[in-house]
Order: sequence, then C-alpha cells, then structure tokens
Amino acid sequence: MLLKEAIKKLESTKEFKDFLKEGSDCYLAHAFTMLDNDKSDWQIGYYNKDHDRVVIFEVGDDSLIRHPEDELFKKTNKAVKKLDMSKVNIDLEKALNIAEDLRKEKYSSEIVNKKIIIIQNIETQMYNLTLVTHTFNIINIKIDASSGDIISESRQSILGLRKE
Repeated sequence: MLLKEAIKKLESTKEFKDFLKEGSDCYLAHAFTMLDNDKSDWQIGYYNKDHDRVVIFEVGDDSLIRHPEDELFKKTNKAVKKLDMSKVNIDLEKALNIAEDLRKEKYSSEIVNKKIIIIQNIETQMYNLTLVTHTFNIINIKIDASSGDIISESRQSILGLRKE
C-alpha cells in the first residue's frame, strides 16, 4: 500500500477521528514500514506535543491497530518536527530505485534481504532506508523526499553495532 493511501485510509476512520477529538496537540511525525516479500503495512506515528510521546497506528490492507501512546527514541529534548506530506514528491518506489542504483554502484556484492524504511522530517522530509544484507551488513541511505537527492549513505557491519 502506498504511504499517501495509508494516511488517507487512516484519517478517514472513526478510530482516527476519535483520536483527534481527545484534544491533544498531535501531528504526523513519521511513517515506518519493513519490506519483506513485498508486504508493506505502514506504522504511522503522530507526535503528541503535550505529552512528548507518539501514538502509532498500524495500517494494513484489511486492518487498523492503534497502539498506546509511547515514549520517543530521540537524542535531544527538542520537539519532533512535523512530517509535511505536501513536500514529499518522491514516492517510496522511486526512493527504493535510487537506493538500488546506489547499491549497484557502490556495494554490488551485497545482496539485500530486508528493507527498513522510515520517512520523517529531520533537516528536511527524508526517507531513511536501512538495507540489511545477507552478509550481516547494513547499508543506510538518506534520501531527500522532495528532490530525490541522496543526503548521506554508509555501510557497516551489524556485528559492529553491539555494545561491549
């Protein structure tokens, strides 16, 4: 399911409208999906400024699950920036094609097993793609969701991520 379709589907539901009536100052903050066998349910996060927490809605073709409000994984005390979907000109398929072209060019020996995708607003609206490979490496590619430009890319071993 395309992200914009998932958001539209979510925002038209009674559950989402009831969520908005709860009175908190919430806005779209991120969307997450993990591509595995072309299945792409979305976890769509709305940041609650009043509580400095996030509410996640899991949107599938035939399902909608609202998860309880939860703490954020963030490094600073700054508020989470709003994800402005009107500035997202590159769809996920295009972002994945950009990432695949980069993988072929720089990491051609790597075979991707899993794709983890987050779209969020950090410096700009961006796709943050993590490609997990069969050799236990991760390739991280950040792509500007407006222009399609690659913001950054790196590769590292998953094994090197563990803490001593």
